[in-house]
Amino acid sequence: MDRLQKFKYDKNELILHTMIEYMSLEVEHEADFDCGYTQNEIDECGKILDDYIDSLIALNGNTEKIMSCIKDVVLNLNELNKKAKYSLIETDQREVLVPFIEAIAIEAGLSQPSDDITYEWREW
Repeated sequence: MDRLQKFKYDKNELILHTMIEYMSLEVEHEADFDCGYTQNEIDECGKILDDYIDSLIALNGNTEKIMSCIKDVVLNLNELNKKAKYSLIETDQREVLVPFIEAIAIEAGLSQPSDDITYEWREW
């Protein structure tokens, strides 16, 4: 399951990078702009995603357990986004996060889903 480790790098490039870029607008515009979250929340998002990847590595393709991990990562991201006043995960991040979560699950052994596998639990 070492192939799942590559998703940790992808997470930094695809998801966390956009959060950091948006947060940097706060510095450029100073008092006129508040992104609504901090670097700590971005770091926490990265940890949640890393934990998801690590959990799937240990499962060896068990579909029921993979779905449980998907539920857990979505609920954890919901809670983090709530803590960040619902500003950390917006449309741009959602459009990357959902396929990212799905791609990792497929790589871990989940059959190609026909629908959004996060929708049932997702608040973002």
